[in-house]
Amino acid sequence: MLSASVVSDSDTHTENRTLAIICVVHLISHFYWLLFVPILPALKDLLGVSFVELGFAITVMNLVSALTQAPTGFIVDRFGARLMLIIGMVLGSAAFIAIGLMPTYPVLLGAAAMIGLANAVYHPADYSILAAEMNPQRMGRAFSIHSFAGYLGFAVAPPIMLTATQFGGLRFALVLAGVLGAVCALPLIPGMRHERKPKKGNAAEAPKSSASSLITPAVLLLTLMFTTLNLSTNILQTYMVVSLESLHGLPRNVGAWALTVFLFALVGGILLGGLFADRVKHQSLITSGGLALSALFVLAVGFLGLPAAATIGALAVAGLLAGIIVPSRDMLVRNASPPGAVGRVFGIVTTGFNFGGMVAPLVGGWLIDRGAPLWVYITSASFMFASVAISVLADRSSAKKPLTP
Repeated sequence: MLSASVVSDSDTHTENRTLAIICVVHLISHFYWLLFVPILPALKDLLGVSFVELGFAITVMNLVSALTQAPTGFIVDRFGARLMLIIGMVLGSAAFIAIGLMPTYPVLLGAAAMIGLANAVYHPADYSILAAEMNPQRMGRAFSIHSFAGYLGFAVAPPIMLTATQFGGLRFALVLAGVLGAVCALPLIPGMRHERKPKKGNAAEAPKSSASSLITPAVLLLTLMFTTLNLSTNILQTYMVVSLESLHGLPRNVGAWALTVFLFALVGGILLGGLFADRVKHQSLITSGGLALSALFVLAVGFLGLPAAATIGALAVAGLLAGIIVPSRDMLVRNASPPGAVGRVFGIVTTGFNFGGMVAPLVGGWLIDRGAPLWVYITSASFMFASVAISVLADRSSAKKPLTP
């Protein structure tokens, strides 16, 4: 009994260490993905470019990531998840260091492509490691913590970059961010020699679904919903700092903290939303209600010219509501998936994030360059309302077929 207990404790310790390392990697990946947002005004001044040109760089990130994510999954299986994670993190680190050392627009575009390529590695490699090395009885909690860590990376990006920029300047902050990623890749090295691959014992027993059978009306609607959702949040968070400054005269540091509070509230909303998702039959009730209310608070920030504290508070509520709908959003995808095809359907619908990520920076940058910061909030809220309608239609479409067991 003592021996079994020791083995069990050892296994748990190893799993916890693996989970901690992968969660740090996931945090860094999201931190890198949002890193440009709080420094856009300063980056514009440093490079002497327009917001549309900066938005195009973010579009390049999304385009490269969208084109390379699927093939990267096969590469991960061939060469090992930890090796690919290390390569991805080093690639992302090198991109930010390059911008800091050689701040020109061509370098920014090249670095954006590198960041997009690095981003394509994280999810296939992360989930490969977790699926292979976590106890199946704790797999759900491991995935939940992994997702939480990623969104936390979004939330910490503004305060870290704001503080580093104030301390040593923008170029220092970019180089520091690059070095941070390289350092966080080091704990992955010891596990490379003993890396396990995901078990495939039940693969032959899984139901087979052709690619065409997965493209149902519900899946198409959900792909569209993921696109409109990312358009709404991406436009808002990317241009929140600069739009609050130009629209209401709020200092950049207030805008940066408003963005920080919005993102932390979103993270908290995700945890809270999991409680609701398990208790509601029709997930569109949560997604539609949460998004509609969030849109109203976004519009209030745009139109009312609230004081700084009230602006931050309204955006905190908007972020909380936007976070609450995330678990229900994912449950809508689950309910729309044929038996044994949940992963593949998620792979299809989440391409909507990349579609939204390609368009949103250009739309928001065009609005800011044209002197229309109010339309950042109108456009964001409009896409939220569109997502409300789409979620209801997707839920009804999914209800016409049996749920995935």
